[in-house]
Amino acid sequence: MKNDKTLVFDEDTIEKVIEHYGNDYMMVIAMEEASELAQAISKIYRYGATFETVDHLNEEIADVLIVIEELKKMGFGYQPSIQKWIEYKQERSIERMKK
Repeated sequence: MKNDKTLVFDEDTIEKVIEHYGNDYMMVIAMEEASELAQAISKIYRYGATFETVDHLNEEIADVLIVIEELKKMGFGYQPSIQKWIEYKQERSIERMKK
């Protein structure tokens, strides 16, 4: 990790994984990882934030961030469009808090 705000992905590894497994398989993996993230969040909600539950959440966040990078590399994520949606969703959150 470069600093606290920058995550570093090994682009060569991402490309090798995609080439090995192919787009269809990687899409299934992305769905599974998103589901595992939801489960990890649910466990913290149900059992509380312990070292184990938070560490597991961090593992699942890492998995999801990796598959997001893979999806982007596969051509399913266009950075300017993603940035547009991030800005819109964050602005909407602020507006909702004002109500």
